[in-house]
Amino acid sequence: MGRAKEPEAPVSNPVEAKKYRDESVGHFKNGYYERALTSLDKAIELAPEEKAAYVARSKCYLLLGEPRRALKDAEEALRLDPKHARALLQKAEALYYCGEFEMSLVYYHRGLRARPDLIEFRLGVQKAQEAIENTIGEKPVKKPAAKRSSSKQRPVLGQLLSDKLYLESLLKNPDLAIADKKNQIVTKQAEEALRFLENREEFWRQQQS
Repeated sequence: MGRAKEPEAPVSNPVEAKKYRDESVGHFKNGYYERALTSLDKAIELAPEEKAAYVARSKCYLLLGEPRRALKDAEEALRLDPKHARALLQKAEALYYCGEFEMSLVYYHRGLRARPDLIEFRLGVQKAQEAIENTIGEKPVKKPAAKRSSSKQRPVLGQLLSDKLYLESLLKNPDLAIADKKNQIVTKQAEEALRFLENREEFWRQQQS
C-alpha cells in the first residue's frame, strides 16, 4: 500500500486578502464593525501572515467590546513583526480595556520610546497613569526610608523596572540638553513618567513593609 497523501498547506493569496481588507475599511468607517470583522476574517484566512489584518481586526474587537480577542490579535501581529508600532498600540489599548492598567502602561511606554511622534502613545501613557491613580487612590506621602539594594527593585517594580531604567538613562542623554522644542517635550514627558514610576515604587514598597 502506498503512503496516504498528506493534505496540502493552504496557499496564501495576499492579493485577494487585500480586497477583503479594503472592503473592511469601508465598513469600519461607516460604523459597521460586525461586517468589517467578517471581511477581516476572510482576509486572514486567505493570508494568515498579513499583520495589517490582525491589527485591523483587533480594532474591531475593541469597538465590539471584546478586549481579550483584541489582545490575541495584537499579539499575533507582534509575533509576525515585534516592532510594528500599530500592533504595539493595539496591545496597549487591549490591555487597558482588560483592566490591566500597569501592563498597558508598559506597552504605551515601549511604543512611545519607538515612535515618539505618535500622539496615541502619549495619550495612552496619560490615561493609563490616571487609571492606576484612580484604582490605588491618592499618592502616598513619601516617608524617609533606609537605602535598599537594587535587587529589591525588581520584585517591587516588576516589568516596569526596565522602563524606569530607560527613562533615567534618557534624561542623562546630553543631546536632550539642546534647546529644542521637540527635546523639551520629550524631556517633560520622560520626567513625568519617571516621577510616576518612582511614586509607584514607593507605594508598592510601603505595601510590602
